[in-house]
Amino acid sequence: MSSSLSALLSATFAEPGYEHLVELIHQRDAAARRRLEALDVELYDARGGLLATRAVDPRQEVLDLGALVAEVLPSGGRALVLFDARYDERVFPYRPHHYAYLHRPASGDPPLYYAVNATLGGVPDRIGAPRLNNFETYLFRARRFAERYSLLLGSVARFAEVEARVSCYYAATSTTATVTLGPKRHAEIELALEHAGEPLTRVEVKALFRLATYVVGRRASSGSLVLFDHLFTYFK
Repeated sequence: MSSSLSALLSATFAEPGYEHLVELIHQRDAAARRRLEALDVELYDARGGLLATRAVDPRQEVLDLGALVAEVLPSGGRALVLFDARYDERVFPYRPHHYAYLHRPASGDPPLYYAVNATLGGVPDRIGAPRLNNFETYLFRARRFAERYSLLLGSVARFAEVEARVSCYYAATSTTATVTLGPKRHAEIELALEHAGEPLTRVEVKALFRLATYVVGRRASSGSLVLFDHLFTYFK
């Protein structure tokens, strides 16, 4: 493959029972249909084990991730999904970010649309970094529309463990926990909606490695997703 190609590594999470369509190319110009040069998709279980790998036709614009998950993931499981895209900057004047549609038909809830988290890779800015380089945050609306919130964290690193510091902020107080993930491992961390009588307003994740990070909201009774949104990077 030509070394002149650019690369973009993106990540999401997938669970069985959902319609999950990923728009691989978000076309901005109807007169010029762009396509990737190559795209590989990998799925990993919570322990970092490889579930499946697929080479996707770069001419394909939409991937049925729900169908792929149904083939390889047992009921009740969750997969970390990595998209390794290669593209020519002469064709794409912008990064070809992926977008997705997510819906659980039996839930009665409306479908969700989200931007797939661009992780760019699992390599720290420098070896032996003495401080936390990546800082991501998410702000919560004052009016809640989910009974349960949690944080999905996934490591896209190949070899090293990553330690993430997860901080929840309330009106005047905060809590902090540390999560350690091995390569390709992932976890769901429940977020307390209240602390000392104060509502949750913000969550932050700090780590040496860039992680796959999403805030999700679920129905308490069924666990169905009603919020699926990645955190936002402010410093790195």
